[in-house]
Amino acid sequence: MDQQQFRQHALSFIDQLRRLEDGDACAVDALAALFGDNAQLRNPFVDHAGRERIAAFWRSYRASFGTVQSTFSHITVADYCAGLFWRSVGTGPQGQPVDDEGVTLLEFDEGGKITRLRGYVDSRQVRIDAPAHGAGRSGCRD
Repeated sequence: MDQQQFRQHALSFIDQLRRLEDGDACAVDALAALFGDNAQLRNPFVDHAGRERIAAFWRSYRASFGTVQSTFSHITVADYCAGLFWRSVGTGPQGQPVDDEGVTLLEFDEGGKITRLRGYVDSRQVRIDAPAHGAGRSGCRD
């Protein structure tokens, strides 16, 4: 795989994240499908392994906002990895303003699946109210 292919995988991640942020209930499954079976997702708040736990994270992520839109100022790629520099603006579940920025690092396998996601954000600016485990399952098919 060349860097253009890794860039395309990063753009696919961004596209599915935007679908999720726009409220598409099936986007969780599509986003989780970008991850390998044993992928890892870690940020200052969570450390998850496996596609099912990663899907649960994305459900919680979306539930922690009333509205949200992430914009990406820079996308960098190298062999088997991408760095996404972003800003998310919106409202929390109670309507409070949210304005956050950070970096997401993605690592890919030879097939283009995400094997690791590391999110870096100023944790002093973020508050997460996660729903109960398993809440909000979408019922969408892969």
